[in-house]
Amino acid sequence: MPRTPTDPGTLRVMSAARTAPLQKGKQDGALGKRLAGEASNQALNALSILKEFAGDFRQRDRFFKYKASIIAGWLALTVASFVIACPGSSMQTGDMDARLVLSDKLDRPSITIWNESKEAWKDVTLIVNGQYRAAVPSVGAGEFITITPKQLMGTGGAAPADLRFDTLEMRSSDDSANLTEDLRNEWKRLLGPK
Repeated sequence: MPRTPTDPGTLRVMSAARTAPLQKGKQDGALGKRLAGEASNQALNALSILKEFAGDFRQRDRFFKYKASIIAGWLALTVASFVIACPGSSMQTGDMDARLVLSDKLDRPSITIWNESKEAWKDVTLIVNGQYRAAVPSVGAGEFITITPKQLMGTGGAAPADLRFDTLEMRSSDDSANLTEDLRNEWKRLLGPK
């Protein structure tokens, strides 16, 4: 015989009532206390809803629990797959969303740096091998700059024409990035496996 809604066995009551009422604060400075009391009420309501869901789950048959555990496992594997397959940043992108490309003409070295961010870089300074510098007033979003040894100046004057780019730092008015690792990867790509 099916149970009717008036059957006391089907009715459950969960309460989030306090054991003592909240203290009434003074009207002039009680805003913080009222907010804390309301946050506490919301937390208690959320806890009672979770307890109700847990109670409902416990009353279900084992086949429902099997189905729920299969779906939960599938969701966990899906989320883990997305986290593994979609890393947060590209290997070629530095802190400033810069993508680096080395010239494949080794007798005329040059570096092209693409601004892959959504904002322009202002007052850009490039430091090559810790001693040679070049400055650019701005690089717009989606634009690039190309640096050759002719544009680099050091304490002893211009950089040698056959300069090998070993380290690279980039600084702007808002940010900075060390692109040395990206530079090494580009050298490996150009020179191939040893």
